[in-house]
Amino acid sequence: SQQDSGTLSIATTHTQARYVLPEFVAGLRQQFPKVNVSLHQAAPAQVARMLIDEIAEIGIATESLSDYPELITLPCYEWQHVLVLPKDHPLAKIEQLELADLANEPIITYHPSFTGRTRIDKAFAAAHLTPRIALEAIDSDVIKTYVRLGLGVGIVAEMAVRDITDTDLVVRPAGRLFGHNLARIAFKRHAYLRQFVYEFAQLLNPELNAQDMAATVAR
Repeated sequence: SQQDSGTLSIATTHTQARYVLPEFVAGLRQQFPKVNVSLHQAAPAQVARMLIDEIAEIGIATESLSDYPELITLPCYEWQHVLVLPKDHPLAKIEQLELADLANEPIITYHPSFTGRTRIDKAFAAAHLTPRIALEAIDSDVIKTYVRLGLGVGIVAEMAVRDITDTDLVVRPAGRLFGHNLARIAFKRHAYLRQFVYEFAQLLNPELNAQDMAATVAR
């Protein structure tokens, strides 16, 4: 019955937890200082399962969430992949790279179940190209580390390059190659959620309305 205190349990992927959520969690804590936050980092399918099993109240991920009839999913924000290359890499001199350029290079990117990887695979397949996946990871920081070591060209979410302030890496937008992705907010259908849960969702996407969300979840 307490609407301004308690624990907000969030299930999300590493990329969301590391690069997207910190400022919004801070905003929620400022608005509701009595609310504690519990972060559960997992694969998208596990995020969905945590919501269904009521381990978490709100889920944020790009993949899978809309595949579960037990969940209500709402748009959060749109994002694209970017290419990350060492500054001295030959492709770093090319402003507009094509898939054929990338197909000849070892690629370091996400595990198939994470962060829009399916769009990457589909883009290469549509172009009848087979990428050389040198390393797969679930952590954007790991991908950037191996790119710095010269193991290949990195493909990461654009959120993951906001902290690149040095000059040893070059970033190129890749939405033209791989399309755009939609991160989603999810709740369990028919769940009772306190007001601060909806307020947090509104921080993530100001276009969402708390009353409309509550009505949608109740259906």
